[in-house]
Amino acid sequence: MIASVSKVRFRKSLTITSRVSSVTNSFVQSIIPDVPPGPNEIEEALGIFGMTYEKRSCVYCGTPATDWDHLRPLVKGKQPTGYINEIRNLVPACGPCNQSKSGTDWLSWMMGSAKGSPRTKGVADLDDRVAKLKAFVAWGNVKPLNLEQLAGPELWKAHWQNLAGIEKNMRDAQIHAAKIRTAVATAFASTRRGPIVQK
Repeated sequence: MIASVSKVRFRKSLTITSRVSSVTNSFVQSIIPDVPPGPNEIEEALGIFGMTYEKRSCVYCGTPATDWDHLRPLVKGKQPTGYINEIRNLVPACGPCNQSKSGTDWLSWMMGSAKGSPRTKGVADLDDRVAKLKAFVAWGNVKPLNLEQLAGPELWKAHWQNLAGIEKNMRDAQIHAAKIRTAVATAFASTRRGPIVQK
């Protein structure tokens, strides 16, 4: 018995422009500096949570830590927030919490009803975890930087112009790719009985 076309799931064709957000994110991430921790900073930071480097758990829910999460996001609305990659903005986390929190405010997320948040997971010692994170924030005393001012207006403007140029090239390339796809589909259809459905 032959399955009907409606029952067959085809892989959705990729487009060049479907990758624009990845390129934008790369442009933002590429300008954010990495600041190596000073002597004993990792031990100090983890000590606030009662942990050592060898014995780390998710600061949000207590399961084994697999990631280092930026407590304050580096990117928001496709723009740098001014926070950078440094130990005073990094906390041990599990993958599910890291993904659920994403770029939201850590406290609102922890106490909120988002899927996968500590409150929705029923974390028993939630208030204690929030208190330790507040102590970590006070210890770190991290403030967002004015990256444009620090880089200088010329370098800053040129960076975003580069991104705009690449995005335009990607849109133009997608128009060209669509023409190729149509030409190939039309030629192929002439060798078969039915037309090829264009997406």
